[in-house]
Amino acid sequence: MLILENISIKKFTTFKIGGRVKYFITITTLKEVEELIDFLSKKETKFFILGGGSNILFTDEYYNGVVIKPKFETFNFFQNGEVVLGANKLMSEVVYESCRLGYQGLEWAGGLPGELGGAIRGNAGCFGSEIKDIVQEVLAVNLLTKELKKFSNEECQFAYRHSFFKKNPEWLIVETKLILNPGSNSESLLKIMNEKINYRKDKHPLEFPNVGSIFKNLNIEEVNFELKKLAEKNKVIKGNKIPTAFVIEFLGLKGKQIGGAKISEKHANFIVNVNNAKAQDVLDLIKFIKEKVKEEFNLDLKEEIEIIS
Repeated sequence: MLILENISIKKFTTFKIGGRVKYFITITTLKEVEELIDFLSKKETKFFILGGGSNILFTDEYYNGVVIKPKFETFNFFQNGEVVLGANKLMSEVVYESCRLGYQGLEWAGGLPGELGGAIRGNAGCFGSEIKDIVQEVLAVNLLTKELKKFSNEECQFAYRHSFFKKNPEWLIVETKLILNPGSNSESLLKIMNEKINYRKDKHPLEFPNVGSIFKNLNIEEVNFELKKLAEKNKVIKGNKIPTAFVIEFLGLKGKQIGGAKISEKHANFIVNVNNAKAQDVLDLIKFIKEKVKEEFNLDLKEEIEIIS
């Protein structure tokens, strides 16, 4: 277990934003998890489990607690389609290896940022698929009680960009078992994967630090008649969702900048760090967008990112 003190969190997040943290602890084994739990109990302090650093925003203030950076990197493929993976394998690596070996089921996630544990925690999804569709079980440990438990797919309580682990942040995901379809054509899978990666490069502002989509997409059943008709007219409805990017763009908010943070001109549901942005710049932009959407459509946007303070 490696303990660092009073370090900047910026370099550990994809936004490159955030203040200093009191303790930054790296763990790699279950034995070190036991040491970590003892450390937390003695300090009696708050903690946050950090994955790949996407989908989160640390505020500029000092984080008076422990940021935990696990490095569980198990990587096993089995002929029956079971894949056992450490929670901290990069999604890019997991997707590539799955496709290269002819295991179908993850090719849709080409270009998905972050780590597998974070994808499970937030039930990551795109192009009509979600990680919940291939999770069989999840091994996790409770950092308050020391309980080690295997969660079935049902026990993970997956929902749109949500899971049991997001609701109960004291549970540290260690590893997961996925069920994929072996024996598929690897060239076809890699082609699909690369198409998704290229789509993201073309449509998303990857040239600037960002954390992905800021707001959750809108459930068509929860919007007013005016917005529903507008979305139908513009043919942007996907399944039962209206892209929040469409609403923000419709209001002409692309390019709005506060400090070093800017609403992307490439994708309206992205805020990008264009010039050493502060967290407050991002928070002010989020507030600005929410107020404009509320004013125009009487709609309360919900953040997809998690704000850590």
